[in-house]
Amino acid sequence: MTMKKLLAILIVGVLFCNFSFAIDLSEYSAEEQKQYKEIKKLKEKGITGKNYLKEEFWIKDKKNFYHNIAAFHTGIEDLRIKNKTMPILGINVGRNWSWRKGEDLKEQIAFSVIGKGSIDNGEMGMIKSKDHAWHGKEFYQITASYENCNPQYWDFKECMHHGGSVHNESVDLQNVSKKRNGTLTKDGDEAWIHIATKPVRNILFPNNRSRTFHIMQCHPKGSTITFMITYQGGKLYLDAQLTKPDKKKWLLKEFDINEHNGSDEWTSITMHFVNSTKSDKGKFTVWIDGNEEPIVDYKGQTTIKKRDRCRIHSGLYANAMLTAVDKHEAQDSTVWADAVAIAKSKKKLFNLIKKKDK
Repeated sequence: MTMKKLLAILIVGVLFCNFSFAIDLSEYSAEEQKQYKEIKKLKEKGITGKNYLKEEFWIKDKKNFYHNIAAFHTGIEDLRIKNKTMPILGINVGRNWSWRKGEDLKEQIAFSVIGKGSIDNGEMGMIKSKDHAWHGKEFYQITASYENCNPQYWDFKECMHHGGSVHNESVDLQNVSKKRNGTLTKDGDEAWIHIATKPVRNILFPNNRSRTFHIMQCHPKGSTITFMITYQGGKLYLDAQLTKPDKKKWLLKEFDINEHNGSDEWTSITMHFVNSTKSDKGKFTVWIDGNEEPIVDYKGQTTIKKRDRCRIHSGLYANAMLTAVDKHEAQDSTVWADAVAIAKSKKKLFNLIKKKDK
């Protein structure tokens, strides 16, 4: 390789590693150009989610903070989480902050204060422990810390959204856009879905219904969500926001709440979902903990025209963090998740789960 070629490669590498670059705004709308300038100012000022909290509530030892949560709740001394994006079996997933214009790294960084969101410290990661997993030998820990909120991503100001929000999710790489169709791709599409979930710490608040913790959602274009599986007020719900003539919200489970505002038990959720604008085609059927009788058996419209495609997210999306009486409880909201999977049939779904630990 010539010295000239080597120098060119090094220059390109430096350019791609420098995340503070400017971009050509000529192809963007006036509103998008305004958003870019706002984000650039926030970056120059060094604004982060910490600016929305008093310093006394900041995480002091971030390199060990999330690992210590895992060690405490498993009882395994010196446990270290393997930093890893949680898989959703059956689809290819990526991280947060890739919602708008494809997966172009330069574009995402330019229009986001925090880029794609770091999990380098164990904010999301894998724990190996057969004694604590729902199934097999490993599972995932996901923690929502309010100080990790994104001050702005395009026009979305996460830190102030719904009383203070933070996302820590795995998302289907097939976003809903002109070029891609999402996870459920058309009117009448169906899916079999599973998630095993455990609310470990600062998730169950029976006296504060404002705080919500979404562990799965199917997100169409727009702000109304096709469905969300949510911890709220110390209970677990399925919230379907596009059912007609009325929105539906079903109670899935109540918990014995421990001293950590969590529960000591896993919950297995299996759902058969047909996403349809037609009242005789749509369906939500949900089974809890392997019971033969479904806890939800809904037949009817589940979506509307122009929202009939949706994209699966799973992990933890927390709202109303600023309503926490003790703001320390907005820094370590933690769930465990296992065997998160999606398939076109029940047989394929359970085959994915069986193969998970082989």
